[in-house]
Amino acid sequence: MIPAEIQYLLDNYDAEDINLSILIADFSGDNPLIGLTAHELGTPSQTWTLEIVGHRASELSFTNYITDTTILLTDDHPLLWQYSDFQSELYFNGLSTDVHKVISELNQIDFELFGKYQNSSEQLYTLLRTSNGSLGKGSNKLLTKYAECLNRNGIKT
Repeated sequence: MIPAEIQYLLDNYDAEDINLSILIADFSGDNPLIGLTAHELGTPSQTWTLEIVGHRASELSFTNYITDTTILLTDDHPLLWQYSDFQSELYFNGLSTDVHKVISELNQIDFELFGKYQNSSEQLYTLLRTSNGSLGKGSNKLLTKYAECLNRNGIKT
């Protein structure tokens, strides 16, 4: 849950109106700490330290060059689905005439949802060359997208 003051800023200001910066990201303890500062033209800066209680997993990375100036604070992101969504299994039956196309489409789903934070499975090609089996376990939201892809390509789920 995002503190009310920060949620207010995110809901009521555009990125051009306010500058929200990460001052510190300390993941060394059981409850990670994030330090944020909000700068709005003509007003004093506001600073918060967020203690993340119940932390399960996260991904925080910085590059030498700025490609995006957006800070995303959310509780419904594909990287969180393993904790926040119902978990299920996906079974398939049938063969596609173009296994490479199916794998490419599954990889595209992964890339659109997870970007660089999840690598595609090297075993998909071998698995999809069989006529049936389990594609895997995971988030119902993710496996539903996979099932739609398989169904479009003539593989029943």
